[in-house]
Amino acid sequence: MSIQTDLWRGEHASFRRLLDLLEAQIGLFHAGAQPNYGLMLDVVAYLRHYPDRFHHPKEDAAVQRLLGREPHAAGLLQRVGGDHRVIEHSGWQLQEQLEAVAAGALLARDAVESTAATYAAYYRQHLAREERVLFPLAERLFDGSDWAAVEVAVPSGRDPLFGAQVEERYRELKRRIALEGACGCSTEEPHGDERGPRAAKRRAPRPRAADRMLNLRAAEPRRLRE
Repeated sequence: MSIQTDLWRGEHASFRRLLDLLEAQIGLFHAGAQPNYGLMLDVVAYLRHYPDRFHHPKEDAAVQRLLGREPHAAGLLQRVGGDHRVIEHSGWQLQEQLEAVAAGALLARDAVESTAATYAAYYRQHLAREERVLFPLAERLFDGSDWAAVEVAVPSGRDPLFGAQVEERYRELKRRIALEGACGCSTEEPHGDERGPRAAKRRAPRPRAADRMLNLRAAEPRRLRE
């Protein structure tokens, strides 16, 4: 174990909590119910801000140092770096779609649902791959000078959601995360007298093609005024 990989594992746990929230909204998409688009947009905006700008680049710096030490693992290590580029691009694509809906554009529900589900699933696979490949190699091969070089290559940034001071934009998201943790309940939204996407699937038919369009302006006027 190392202080840095312990920190990364803790951040991964935080990222997974956000993916839980995102996937609960995806379940509502699939059921034809009304997701919380503002919540989805805040989750994706955070994942594109802190992990893409600070967490992933620091891991990339570790990958570059490991490539010269462990040539037999080069393919797996390069896959970690490739994952970061895929996640960054797909996160940008999903944020663009959600922001377009927020601006009043009409988008097919299937398109947004598919992009969001792919992003969340790929992100989870990536986190597991790093914990299986990158972290153990770094813990085994790195000494203090290696970790110092990683820190110099990518200085740490302030975490606007899980750090000591929560930015205004993410306060509602932080409140939602705290509520879920305090009650031990599901991140799924209520549907009728039941809760969550599974219940929604049982109680709501798939929408007709003509209805499978999104327009956040009508759905969440409060969020759009912020």
